[in-house]
Amino acid sequence: MGLDAYVRCRCIQDGIAKAHPFPGRLIINEAAEPGLDGDPSSEEWLVHDRWFGNSCQHGGYLVSERLGNISMVAQIREFVRHLQAKPSPRFPILLERVLYDGTHTGDYVPADQAKDLLEEVQVVLHSRDILSSSEREFFEALCRLCEASIRTENPIMF
Repeated sequence: MGLDAYVRCRCIQDGIAKAHPFPGRLIINEAAEPGLDGDPSSEEWLVHDRWFGNSCQHGGYLVSERLGNISMVAQIREFVRHLQAKPSPRFPILLERVLYDGTHTGDYVPADQAKDLLEEVQVVLHSRDILSSSEREFFEALCRLCEASIRTENPIMF
């Protein structure tokens, strides 16, 4: 078990994706996830999911990252807590939205928080000399996710 994250591309939102099989029923929710309106059947979901995977050159995702396994995320959480200033936290988004659990799924960091999260990540990356290679890889991947979220205005999904 571990923590994966991704940012969807904008091809569907910008109307440059392949035509949807049920164009009048395509919806995009607040997490930029394409879905079907109404009460779709299992067969309609399968058709929709196949379409999504081939909807554009990105397969629907601009960036997809494996951030780490559950124990690595716990280790990074403790590292960040030790860097944190008192009394106010320096890393509220990192600790409350990303590192709070090593296996959370189905939630996201809204695009309007990506810039603030990127600033928190960059503060940690300034401690590059005390980061292990796996910690550095984690924060560099998170940096790529933040940049993609800022560029697309889509959330970072877990």
